[in-house]
Amino acid sequence: MTDGQRLPVKTKLGYGIGAIAYAVPNQIMASFFLFYVTVVLHISPMVAGVIVAISVLWDAVTDPWIGHISDRTKSARFGRRHLYLIIGGVGTAVGTALLWSISPQSSEFYKITMLLVFVLFTKTMLTFYGAPYFAMGGSLSKSYDERTSIQSYRATFHVIGMIIAVAGMTVIFFRSTAEYPKGQLNPEAYPAMGFTIALVTVVVALIAVVIIPKDRKQLTEKQLEQKINVWSLAIESLKNANFRAIILMIFIIEIAFQVSISIGFHVSTYTYNLTGPQIGAIGITVLVFSIASQPFWVYLSRRFEKKTALIMGMAFAIFGFAGLPMAYVALEWFPLNQPQTVYTMMGFSVLAGIGNGAFMSLPFSMVADAIDQGEIKTGQRQEGLYFGLYNFSYKAGISISILIGGILLEVIGFDSTLTEQSAEVAYNLAMVPTWLLLALSPLIYWSASKYQLDRKEHNEILDILDERNLN
Repeated sequence: MTDGQRLPVKTKLGYGIGAIAYAVPNQIMASFFLFYVTVVLHISPMVAGVIVAISVLWDAVTDPWIGHISDRTKSARFGRRHLYLIIGGVGTAVGTALLWSISPQSSEFYKITMLLVFVLFTKTMLTFYGAPYFAMGGSLSKSYDERTSIQSYRATFHVIGMIIAVAGMTVIFFRSTAEYPKGQLNPEAYPAMGFTIALVTVVVALIAVVIIPKDRKQLTEKQLEQKINVWSLAIESLKNANFRAIILMIFIIEIAFQVSISIGFHVSTYTYNLTGPQIGAIGITVLVFSIASQPFWVYLSRRFEKKTALIMGMAFAIFGFAGLPMAYVALEWFPLNQPQTVYTMMGFSVLAGIGNGAFMSLPFSMVADAIDQGEIKTGQRQEGLYFGLYNFSYKAGISISILIGGILLEVIGFDSTLTEQSAEVAYNLAMVPTWLLLALSPLIYWSASKYQLDRKEHNEILDILDERNLN
């Protein structure tokens, strides 16, 4: 761990690369799961929502628990975290391959059962990888500004993983054919996509194990012998007002923005009438600008404060994500089904990408600062537990957005057996998630405003911790 000095670029690059193994399978599930279940497997959106709801309850148990056990792991060979990267990376690859290979011709009972089993298994393995991985990012440096730089590297590779997942897979596997002009409707594309994602995940995870510096910090024998209740520690961490603010904020953000993403393929297919490669092009635009904006957000967080920069990012994201359906569907400022439609949509995608870039790095840096504050009160340094809880809040927001997306499909009358939807359904597919985003925006701002930890206070916290360590 370093204090004020900057980490070598190769160290930050090494840590950042590991994000791909988490981002790819996670984003595939967030973006395609509801479309896959309802349109390809022909399962009711409500059933899909119930499966996701069960997975949220499961995450509530596994995320803080796995983060906590990585905090208390003692291994001379693997350090505290690396063994979990191996278990999680390999397990996630297996679960991903199985999840996307369920046959549409199977019985409904079999499909629902396998979906539940494979979703729970894959999400558990993602936690085995994700919670320890994120914890390492919080312990690489104590510096207020250097932590944002570290997280910008992680965010860059996380977005590269999202590009592989969303844009790469749509371009490669959802290409138009004579039988399926809209390639995303082709059932045979999904098993091939699942195996490809699995291969990428396991290869990157094993590379990360080799190149990420091992977390060699070990608890003393006395500390290891202490009987500590993880749930008591979790409750104690939630008494930290700044940490509570940031996990509440990310929870609301994920619900607000991810509903549009969870049914995004439905909207793009049936409202915007786009092909797989066209959807991929728009997705690439968002994600490329998420990467390109990272130096901008690092600069703003140094020029002002992390919270101020994050609120600016929210404004960009809302203009981009809500502006597109407003301009094309609600207000009809721009025409659909025209050769230039995809290109004009990309203008909104640029704004959305810049805003998304702030979400990808700044909250992680803010959590790391809150961990230092928590250590003063409890005497316990719990990066794994804190990031496990943050990861749960993040995944819970995504999962609930999928649940809401499933309910919306049911309520607005979406019919997966039709190749075209009615004008009313097509309108509601785009606009109902947009109204939800706009309605939740004040709550996002309110929760972010509750985060009060700034550079000055963090430096004072570090001085107190350094004095304790000397004594």
